[in-house]
Amino acid sequence: MGRKLATVLLLGLLVGGCASDEKNAYVRDGVRYGVTKGVFRGRWWSYFERGNSFIAGKYYDEAARDFRAALQGRAEDSWRARTYGLHFVEYFPNRELGIAYYHLGRLDEAQAALERSLKQVDTIRGHYFLDMTKKKKIAEGKLKDAQEPELGVVLPKATILSTRELDFEVKAGDDTGVAKVTVNGAELPQRGSAEQVAVKKQVLLKEGKQEIKVAATDLADKQVEKKVEVTVDLTGPTIGVFAPIEPTVTQHGTVLLEGATVDKNGISYVGVGDRMLAESKGDPRVEFNTELPLGEGENTFVLAAKDVVGNETRSAIKVFKGNPNSPEAKLWLLRQKHPERMRLAQTGAVSLDMLLAAAPEAANEIRLKSPSPEHPYRHNRSLCISGEVVTQSKVAALTINGEPFQELTGAPKESFNRRIPIDEAQLKDGTGKLSVAVHAEEAGGAVLDKKVEVELRPVQLNTKESRMPVAVLAFAGQGVDPATSELLRTTTEAQMLQQDRFRILDRTRLQDVLTEQQLASALADPNQAISLGKLTPAQIFLVADVFPRDQKGVEIKARAISPETSDVIGTLDAFIDDRENRESVGKACEALAAQLSKFYPRLSGEIVAVRDNDLLLNWTKEDGVREGAYVLIVQEEAPWVDQTTGEVLQPGEFVEIGRAKVLNVLQNGTKARAVERKEEGKKLETGLPAITM
Repeated sequence: MGRKLATVLLLGLLVGGCASDEKNAYVRDGVRYGVTKGVFRGRWWSYFERGNSFIAGKYYDEAARDFRAALQGRAEDSWRARTYGLHFVEYFPNRELGIAYYHLGRLDEAQAALERSLKQVDTIRGHYFLDMTKKKKIAEGKLKDAQEPELGVVLPKATILSTRELDFEVKAGDDTGVAKVTVNGAELPQRGSAEQVAVKKQVLLKEGKQEIKVAATDLADKQVEKKVEVTVDLTGPTIGVFAPIEPTVTQHGTVLLEGATVDKNGISYVGVGDRMLAESKGDPRVEFNTELPLGEGENTFVLAAKDVVGNETRSAIKVFKGNPNSPEAKLWLLRQKHPERMRLAQTGAVSLDMLLAAAPEAANEIRLKSPSPEHPYRHNRSLCISGEVVTQSKVAALTINGEPFQELTGAPKESFNRRIPIDEAQLKDGTGKLSVAVHAEEAGGAVLDKKVEVELRPVQLNTKESRMPVAVLAFAGQGVDPATSELLRTTTEAQMLQQDRFRILDRTRLQDVLTEQQLASALADPNQAISLGKLTPAQIFLVADVFPRDQKGVEIKARAISPETSDVIGTLDAFIDDRENRESVGKACEALAAQLSKFYPRLSGEIVAVRDNDLLLNWTKEDGVREGAYVLIVQEEAPWVDQTTGEVLQPGEFVEIGRAKVLNVLQNGTKARAVERKEEGKKLETGLPAITM
């Protein structure tokens, strides 16, 4: 009896000791690994969950054992693997098995498992460890790197651009895999290495010839570099008019127009009014002559020339048909030559002959059409400088702010056009001044200079109603707890509000007309999206998928969707390495808000032409305006002035008088259509300021 009892006690101690050892076998730094949240049920999802726990504790043999067991029950990786009922889990046994093999040094098996995983589901984590595996194999001589990368750059068809923003594609290939592509030293984002890589990049350039350096590096750190050249052309052709000499009075029924236009990058078109005078495939100089029919009195002809990238210069030519000795002709001549004497002529105190005879002959001069120093300049991206130089013989040299026009026609009248970018540093509190200096030289030696100080005063309208309304909807993802998703959504909203660019629609009010289920249905049906767009004032729906990365990281992929068309306007993304780090969360959400702002930049400008309800605005493709965007038409109220001292107490504010919608973005302007008037009968006219909503 005693012997039996001793045996039982000994067995109990042995069993208890084994149980105690197993319980404490996977404890590190006070944390127990190799566990599941609930009861271990021996199903594939149980093995996968326990394997994740093992790999977190760096127990790679045990992790690999569990992942292999999980694969016996379900062989494919998935973001949403159904366990039972309506329960789904994130399931990546192939990927995690490959990671365990990598840490165990079983590199061939690691590569096979990771490649199998990536064929099933493309994940950043899978790419990362596959690259690490290949690099380790190269270092150990188990993978041969036989060549350096091949590199190619796909540029737009035209290497001469009329915009500072260049979009191009880099293509690279390598036998082991391209690990990194850089443009001017900046690394481009890519989802891991690949034997063939194609990535897109946009760079901001200055005017003139540019050199862009592109490099590709493979997993063995071999690098190749290529340099490409493009030219940015922000300057229109120069137009020279040899005849008629202004101002001209004639009794004939026609007048001879003779001239030439030049551009260092080539001319494409010359015309007067709707009539084409010459067409070219890029000749640097194009000459023209034609007879222009005249009507009685003043005749104005607009001569236009375009270069190969679409920059356009215009020149107005005025001719008077009538008897040179008639009072009408003399009055017209006086107005052209000496407009300052018109008031005296209108009094009748001095005859027109005496006023014309006493006035000196017109001297060489520079005439600026834009900008006007008398009016504030509303554009906030670039300053358009246009005008003409008129001399007695011919214009021999011309520069703007020290930058020369390399090609001139040799005519006595040269018309010019050039855009100069406006930097934010030039604007203080939203306003600033910019000096424009035009210098010209006549062939006879005369020197002409014209300097103007331009007031840069873009529209400053920051009312709640002027901001673009955005509905920030679902931020969610499998495997990410609702609290994290809600934090990402609210932080993104806060960052968007801080930019003073967007108006965030109240989610509770929005829910009255829109549910997440309706949105999902609308994304697949444009007709439903249009109908929902009418129910909500939102101009953008923002929805985001959130993916867990590693133990603490998350990746955000958001889509900006038009509620009017259901089109995806753009995709935004951000990565957070530690979701518990509020600073990292803030920076990532700030990046999302900045990306959305780039899709819809806040532009200031003005109306340059009106035709019924259609408006032409002075924005171009370079400014980033988008079709479908809404525009506010405003007017400036009178400033508040102290009636006693005349002191300006408060500048005049901008108030909205109408709205328009962008129809088409042209090379030299933007066409919009008026859709709303704040005051009935309020006329939209040339010169009114405009701002994108």
